[in-house]
Amino acid sequence: MSEVDRSSNQKEEYGQKALISIVPGLIGLILGAVFVGYKSMFSGLGWVLILMGLAAIGYGVSQILNMKKIVSFPVQCPFCKHKNHFTVEPHSDVRCEGCQRSIPIMQGRILLVEQVRCGFCNHLNYYSEKSTGLICEQCNRVVPIAHDGETKAGATFEHFTIQDDDRPYDLILSGGSASNEDLVSTLQHMLALNRQQVRQMFDELPVTLLTGVPKKKAELLQAQIEMHHGQSEYKVSS
Repeated sequence: MSEVDRSSNQKEEYGQKALISIVPGLIGLILGAVFVGYKSMFSGLGWVLILMGLAAIGYGVSQILNMKKIVSFPVQCPFCKHKNHFTVEPHSDVRCEGCQRSIPIMQGRILLVEQVRCGFCNHLNYYSEKSTGLICEQCNRVVPIAHDGETKAGATFEHFTIQDDDRPYDLILSGGSASNEDLVSTLQHMLALNRQQVRQMFDELPVTLLTGVPKKKAELLQAQIEMHHGQSEYKVSS
């Protein structure tokens, strides 16, 4: 997963710096003007407040100007059509803010996604030409993927679809960082939790993420976690 900064995050950071500088600066400027205007014993303090207020406002304005200079590269999610904006053009997969899915990108090109319905539960699933296997998000069964009249990945996918282990497995998160936004987003989408709940899990490692899932799904989810620099393992449910 690409570690590309989002332009919206940088704009938010500059905006916050501008806000916490301009507001106190205006307050200092007003108080300083009052002290100087009444020519009281606090006139000296008033000039100091005016100078500090002008400096703070100037810094805030510079942050606003920096915010306007940020270059934005739009990337439209092929799943939900949400437009994501990044500071540089991404050349590998990135996470969509709208649906939290991984946007498939190959050599800077956004790949088209195909739709396939599960033959067991009729749930609609998505895949791209990068996909080497697909497990239904609804019923956890393997969904064969066809490509140009043939099964995707040929013999490799045939091996993938063999149901040789029907035992339920537990997926356990054993390592990772709450500051890794891509990993947090992946776990948030995987577990249907909010970001704060996901971050709290890192204080309780190791923590069980899912219980009673098929081995193939545990393997795919483990691969997603490792892709975002997290560590996990799966074991047969007790």
